[in-house]
Amino acid sequence: MTERNTTAPPIQIRDLHKYFGELEVLRGIDFDVQAGEVVCLIGPSGSGKSTLLRCVNKLEEPTAGTVLIEGIDITDPETDVDSVRTRIGMVFQQFNLFPHLTVLRNLRIAQRRVLGRATDEATRIAEEMLARVGLSEKINEHPSRLSGGQQQRVAIARALCMNPDMMLFDEPTSALDPELIGEVLDVMRELADDGMTMLVVTHEMTFALQVADRVVFMDGGVIVEQGPPEQVLRNPEHDRTKKFLRAIEVE
Repeated sequence: MTERNTTAPPIQIRDLHKYFGELEVLRGIDFDVQAGEVVCLIGPSGSGKSTLLRCVNKLEEPTAGTVLIEGIDITDPETDVDSVRTRIGMVFQQFNLFPHLTVLRNLRIAQRRVLGRATDEATRIAEEMLARVGLSEKINEHPSRLSGGQQQRVAIARALCMNPDMMLFDEPTSALDPELIGEVLDVMRELADDGMTMLVVTHEMTFALQVADRVVFMDGGVIVEQGPPEQVLRNPEHDRTKKFLRAIEVE
């Protein structure tokens, strides 16, 4: 049940609903993310963006509907979700690093336990990914010795160590001081330039404008409108999108 279909879009979502008790947070979401595409989810707090992202790798259990990852239906109870998750890198608002482990050990632990890599191989890959995010010199530090921006870059490197086919970002800069946001966004830009498939929940409209292939505006658990970033952010069609963008003053 977990054999991938390399011709299928990396992410396919069909009629997705999610309830928390009586509250319907997602109300019939339909959209795909194509290979190599960067899709930014924007919208007000409570619009369902993060819930949608968490349903994509089943950190939240969908109430109804279908989510397919590379053609595999992860809502099927027969699917080995843990196996599918190895193809999906996830970066959260909080960095979720193990505080008692060095950066190197943080980057090795899932490689060893989930992928079964030998220590030498896991170390080599950790070194490569740290270099990719510009933090080679921090390999033996503990997270408490790093800035928030550095910790988030380590979190990105940790996800990349698993050799994912796609990356999910849940407001990766929201916990950072303003002067540290740029260093994380720069790493994400480089990933996009390298062709990584990315689904990003963000309030960074300049990033969305410059990097996204498509912007999806959500409100009230539905997709209100979507399209190229210049269209959605500069010339939105829907009044609700216009009101949202006026409130945050997109430059």
